[in-house]
Amino acid sequence: MKVINLEAHRQALADYLGFESKEIAFCSARINNITTLQARDVLYLVGTAEEIEAGIRGYFEHNLGVLDTEFICSLARLEPLDARVVQRLCELLNEDIATDLLNDALLGIVRRCGDQKSLIDAAVAEVNWGEFLAEDGRESAEGDFLIYRFRKGRCSDIDY
Repeated sequence: MKVINLEAHRQALADYLGFESKEIAFCSARINNITTLQARDVLYLVGTAEEIEAGIRGYFEHNLGVLDTEFICSLARLEPLDARVVQRLCELLNEDIATDLLNDALLGIVRRCGDQKSLIDAAVAEVNWGEFLAEDGRESAEGDFLIYRFRKGRCSDIDY
C-alpha cells in the first residue's frame, strides 16, 4: 500500500485557493477513498491522477448496479446465459432497498464468470472525472494534484 503525504495534499489545496495551509482541515472520512479536505465551508477532493483513478475504480467495484445492464454484459465479457442472469437480477433487484444485494450479486457473477478488470477499466474510462467528482463539473490542477470542489459542507457532515 502506498503511503499518502497528506500534508502535500493540503498544501496543494491551499496554494490553489490562495489560503494558508492551516486554514485547510483534514476530514477523517474519505469520499471514494480520495483525500477529503475542508476549506471554510466547502469540501474538496484532492489527489494525484493515480489516487483519483483508484478512487473512481473503487466506487465502481462497490457500485456495479449503477452501470447499465448491457454495458456490464458486454464489457465484462459474459456468456449469454450469465448475461441473462445479470439482466434478470437487475430487473428484480433494481430498487433502492436492494442496492447492496444487487451489487453483491453482480460482483459475484462478474468475478466468477466474466472479466471484472475489463468492466471496471471501461467504466472508469467512460466517466468524466470532473463531472463525476465535482459539484461544478470542473477538475483543477495544482502541481501534481487534481482538485475537485465536492460540495458545500464540513468534515463533520461525512466523518463518522
